[in-house]
Amino acid sequence: SLMLDAVIYWIRQYQIEFFWLLFFPVLTFLLGVVMMLVVIGRLPENYFLQSKIVNGSEPHNTKSGIHVLLLKNIVGIFLVCLGILMLFLPGPGLLTTTIGLVMVDMPGKKRMLIRVLRVKSLRTLINRIRDQRGRPHFKFDD
Repeated sequence: SLMLDAVIYWIRQYQIEFFWLLFFPVLTFLLGVVMMLVVIGRLPENYFLQSKIVNGSEPHNTKSGIHVLLLKNIVGIFLVCLGILMLFLPGPGLLTTTIGLVMVDMPGKKRMLIRVLRVKSLRTLINRIRDQRGRPHFKFDD
């Protein structure tokens, strides 16, 4: 009983830290899932075809184009970070990281994504999500 009292006292002393230790993984999981669903549903079905690969960034000449590019990259980097965290916390870490990479504008990203998406179970999962959203399956070269 003395040990239990000490543990309860210690938990009460650090209850804010315990709240964040429980809340943060749940929050990152929910944010990752919502953002993932949006991105998977919006990509065109031929996005992962190697014939569509373009090296480098597409030019964004307008002011609004630059803002969209900046926002897309910020969200993509956020998803990559969440995905890496989810590799150690509850959540779909590999899938969230992959979706974050889809959004980030960097040279060679599509080749890297095609390598990651050689995992059949990951392809099956994203195509199942597209089924639920009424979108056609992604097309792959192999």
